[in-house]
Amino acid sequence: MTAKGEDQARLYFALWPDEPTLRELEVVQADVVGRKTQKDQLHLTLAFLGNQPIGKLPVLAAVLEHLPETGFVIELDQYGYFKQQRIAWIGCAEVPLALLDLRESLMESLSIVAPRYKRESRFIPHVTLARDAERPVQPFASSICWPAKRVVLVQSLPTSQGVIYSLIAERLLDGAIASVAPVAPAS
Repeated sequence: MTAKGEDQARLYFALWPDEPTLRELEVVQADVVGRKTQKDQLHLTLAFLGNQPIGKLPVLAAVLEHLPETGFVIELDQYGYFKQQRIAWIGCAEVPLALLDLRESLMESLSIVAPRYKRESRFIPHVTLARDAERPVQPFASSICWPAKRVVLVQSLPTSQGVIYSLIAERLLDGAIASVAPVAPAS
């Protein structure tokens, strides 16, 4: 609870891979040394919101309705490494314009419904493969063509076994809106 007595949820918006893409990511991830991200938690973060009041969940979920409707392909074709955080990741040499448009649309909506949200100064689209990782040194084998068709609002829930991600709402980038069960406050 906050000082005002309001429950909080740690939230982010992300692109969520389909099963074939997850399998390909898992193969690439096998060569990375570190604490690997679980297969069912691999994603590309569009905006990390941090702790938000539970009462804002419906408004934040509704942001998905205002995003572009068309899916696109992300070609994941290079390893990357955030040295300070020791994060090994996979990303794209050329960021698709549709991905930048999607993110910009999300940022515009968030500026209205979550004015305190602090936009990251630099957007580096990536999928975290491992934390506490060594820098990937092997050459990149072959690219992964990810048909990005699913944007989600996710709650990050700490547990004794680590963090798990709970999907709150999603937008299918084919014009359809799909809902996921409402989230209960983290205890």
